[in-house]
Amino acid sequence: MIKVRKLAPGFSLSKVRIGTVEGGESGFLVWKSNHLVAVLTQIDEEAYSTKGKWFLETGFGLLTGQHKNFDTIEEAVMWVGRHTFPRSVPVAAD
Repeated sequence: MIKVRKLAPGFSLSKVRIGTVEGGESGFLVWKSNHLVAVLTQIDEEAYSTKGKWFLETGFGLLTGQHKNFDTIEEAVMWVGRHTFPRSVPVAAD
């Protein structure tokens, strides 16, 4: 299990299957203060020695248009944490 509190305060992850290939790929929705800020996928390709690494599939806000590979999920979440809005945002009431 990933201890997100150690990586970036205010972040949480939701495990999902991302429909980028037939059958989908493992991935995580990255949340900060209940706001979706990024979608990360685990690379399942042998090419270029990238299998098992993580890819910023899409980002929102300050991450819009960014695409980047990471060696670990922890590295990916730390990077997202450094590049999203700097302060916690108010949590919307349900």
